[in-house]
Amino acid sequence: MSQCRTDRQLPGDPSRTNLQSVLLACLFWWCSASASVAAAEPVMAQLAEDSAWTGEAVSLVITLYSPGPFSGTAAFDLPELPQTVLMRGGSPLVGSESIDGETLFTQRHELTVYTQRSGTIEIPAFRVRFSGKKTFTSSAEPIEGVTPRLTFESKRPPGTDRLGFVLTASSMQVTQSWSPDAVDTLSAGDVIERRIKRIATGTTAMMIAPISSVAPEGVRVYDADPVVQDRSERGDSSAERSDTVKYQFERPGTFTLADTTIVWWDADAGELKREILDGKTIRVVGNHDASQARLEPGRQSNLTGLYMTSAVTLCIGIALMWKWIPTWTVPRGHPEAVAAERLLAACRDNDANRAYAALLRWKRMVSSGAIDQHQQEVIDGTSFSREQERLARRLFGEDESADPWTGKQLASAFTQTRRALVDQRHGGIPLRSPLPALNPFDSNQRQLR
Repeated sequence: MSQCRTDRQLPGDPSRTNLQSVLLACLFWWCSASASVAAAEPVMAQLAEDSAWTGEAVSLVITLYSPGPFSGTAAFDLPELPQTVLMRGGSPLVGSESIDGETLFTQRHELTVYTQRSGTIEIPAFRVRFSGKKTFTSSAEPIEGVTPRLTFESKRPPGTDRLGFVLTASSMQVTQSWSPDAVDTLSAGDVIERRIKRIATGTTAMMIAPISSVAPEGVRVYDADPVVQDRSERGDSSAERSDTVKYQFERPGTFTLADTTIVWWDADAGELKREILDGKTIRVVGNHDASQARLEPGRQSNLTGLYMTSAVTLCIGIALMWKWIPTWTVPRGHPEAVAAERLLAACRDNDANRAYAALLRWKRMVSSGAIDQHQQEVIDGTSFSREQERLARRLFGEDESADPWTGKQLASAFTQTRRALVDQRHGGIPLRSPLPALNPFDSNQRQLR
């Protein structure tokens, strides 16, 4: 019995103390290992702001970690969020960081988040893939990580409830010019050009809305592709957008080109600002038919052909045969076809933001190609232009309608316009090269004749 008692662990027994020490050491090692694993995560992300105004730029910083030098370019599986855009910045900032005594190479990427939603905005976790080396001399190996789930609050600026789209900027400069400038009287068929330029800080050109191009009946409108440019220097960003609209007066009369109102939320001043650009009242004289004037350059060649009976007969025969020859179609996978499909898909989903982005891309594809006067008239058709204007008013104007936007009418007008372009007797859809231009292209170079 006494031998059994001596085997019991007494409160002051050293063996029990040793056991506690071992357990504490294991617990400390486990906590240290967990902290080391957490610190060695290959991808970390954080938002620079907890709250922002609707439409205001929110900085998202993503840091990548590698034991050795990086190789290649990182790939981000950015999520698609409703009414929210995540934009990549410039080149990453490369550096190093010491974690638990180990020096790791770092890449700091800065993205910018813009949202038109209000309330809590959630950016779900997304995957980042890159390559790095374990040592300076080893081969690059693929590394993959996942960002944490991030949230911030988007506050709707006061007084913007009736605005479909909020542009938030630190400052805005607006200028307007007319060409010709000092003119009150024109002849039927004449053209006047209006150019509006906006330069904003603290935003991107993508967020600057197009101007309204509504004109009274009897005035034909030609919208040029906008000229947009973003600049960033030492963390300060600025955006520039220049819109050009040409008005052609088709008949005599007095026409009033409406004022244009530019609205934005001044984040620094904390107030809604408006700037009104004056329109013009033009008196048009003469009995010249503008619709005939547009066809004037082609008359001489047509009249020349009428003197040649054999040539006319041949043309008629070709025309009859052409009707039965399949027209040139856009190959599947071409950027124009992809943009068209995205526009129709957005219309089916009644997604106004996606539809507008796809519409701009499609128009750039078509209008930047070899386009003639007849094809331009098809693109600027009344039904198609009306639906584009309706979509722009819903997104960027003061649309008081409480009904949700539906894309059925825009899809129908777009389908008819695209079919009319394909059915052009002497060509199909004019397409831009799949390779983007090295510099921004200003379609204002297409002058009206």
